[in-house]
Amino acid sequence: MKNLSSDNKKMIIAIVINEKYISDHDTNGFKVGATSFALKMAEYFIQQQVFAGFILYKRDKSLLSPQIEQLKTDGIKYIKMRFNFSMKSEDIKEALAKSLSSLSINNNQTHNIFAYYQTDTLLSYHPSNFLCGVTHHGPFVEDFQRNYSQEEAYQAFENKDKALHLYKQQSIGINTLIGRDYFVIQHSKLQGDYLVSKGVHREKIKQVNPPMFSYENYACSLLNSNMRHFLKTNKDEILLFTAVARLDYFKNIELLINSAIRLLEKGVPIKILILGDEEKYAIRRERLHAMIPMEYRKYFLISHKRPHAELFSIFNAVNKKAVFVCTSRYETLGITPLEAALNGIYTIVPNLSSVETSSYFSSEDKFEYSIISLTQKIISIYDGNLFTSDIQQKNLSSLLSKVIFEKSVEKIYKEISMSCKNPASPVI
Repeated sequence: MKNLSSDNKKMIIAIVINEKYISDHDTNGFKVGATSFALKMAEYFIQQQVFAGFILYKRDKSLLSPQIEQLKTDGIKYIKMRFNFSMKSEDIKEALAKSLSSLSINNNQTHNIFAYYQTDTLLSYHPSNFLCGVTHHGPFVEDFQRNYSQEEAYQAFENKDKALHLYKQQSIGINTLIGRDYFVIQHSKLQGDYLVSKGVHREKIKQVNPPMFSYENYACSLLNSNMRHFLKTNKDEILLFTAVARLDYFKNIELLINSAIRLLEKGVPIKILILGDEEKYAIRRERLHAMIPMEYRKYFLISHKRPHAELFSIFNAVNKKAVFVCTSRYETLGITPLEAALNGIYTIVPNLSSVETSSYFSSEDKFEYSIISLTQKIISIYDGNLFTSDIQQKNLSSLLSKVIFEKSVEKIYKEISMSCKNPASPVI
């Protein structure tokens, strides 16, 4: 692959991301799956020598005007931007412009710069003399409601007030996209189709293949003794496993627990591992644990989410001994089920168009969205010993890989750089 930096008029990339999403991912795991996606993009641009740096924003209600701090760690530039939404919009826009201008200078040379926003939080403040694009990771309230109902939307987004506030903010972001003709760096066709239905031009949507890689070098020694002990299965026993960033309404972990209880009642030899939410937030884990009858609790381990390296250590420890179960009712992509399958964990997904990850799996790997169907699917997998097969892994490897991801990003980079010949030309 030709290095993207070989062009003397190269475009360089700045990633704009909420600081809290990447501040402690090595020790506590990613707060949201989208963080992994953004960092894989950064890794690629660094490798191609076209990465300008990060703009890490954080809300600070104590400030009257935005503050900017410039840092450099391991050769990577970081600009920390502190602000709050009560500030004048022009001040926030000016702070973003200064940050981007600073990152555009490399080796005393000014380059065209493209601002890549992880979400649309700051999109309406983007300075018009720079090109930009956005990836939407969180679900759109209206699209979720289309698939389910208004009441379920209120429940999914915690309550009515939060759902309505988010709907209004998302509408502003979409109108900004349409009005200013910004790019969409899209990882989810589900979201892309919704944006097109709202008036975003299809040619402005650039599709990225998910950055899904397999890892074989994470040792089980990364796991604590309790986890290692639980992962050990008897000869006829299989592990049902799921891992999510948040144990919320979207993930519907209750479906897995109810199915597992039925399986145990039928005498199917299973253990169930559920990972989700940060360690300090135990309320939702406790609620799930309370669903389990006392006599079956010894078969369950419900624990906090793990750092990425530890998650891959679990994959390696249970390879060909487990079934990864995705129970989401709505998922704009679903990175972890894909990672599990690519790393040899037989994975089953809902037969739902509202769960994007399902589009990568065959009909044999899907279950209808009910306790009965999920239970029957797991029994058929157990009876057929399907979790020891590598057919699914091979099929998925032909669709998702590091090379496929990098080619899709290269294509997007070249298409967008054609629009970046003059850094001073406005895009509105």
